[in-house]
Amino acid sequence: MPRRAILALVVVALCACSTQVELRMAAQQEQFGREAASQGDWAQALRSYAAAAKNVELGHGDAAWQARLHDLAGRAASAACRDEAAEWHFRNAIALARRDGQAPAPGDKEVMDRYQRQAKACGTGD
Repeated sequence: MPRRAILALVVVALCACSTQVELRMAAQQEQFGREAASQGDWAQALRSYAAAAKNVELGHGDAAWQARLHDLAGRAASAACRDEAAEWHFRNAIALARRDGQAPAPGDKEVMDRYQRQAKACGTGD
């Protein structure tokens, strides 16, 4: 077998392996996010959900999963009064759901209303 063919097979195998590692890591980070949220550690939940969303992206995972993670990160950011992060994650959740051809679990208006209510509760809204 020519060297190039062997090298190509090795590269394909390594890419497939790294994709699976990143998706497993995303699942683990999502679980860490859930645990942090259940304890009220919103800053840690935000970091975990955001890292999970990034790993799903890097692992070429499901857009619906990535959108859900951004929504969870947005909720955690809202609870931590991190308004800019919340808005960024909510907007990403909406964009990913649209790109995937699905409406976000909560509709666009509901997500942004939730964000605005939380911003007011943190004392940063209108």
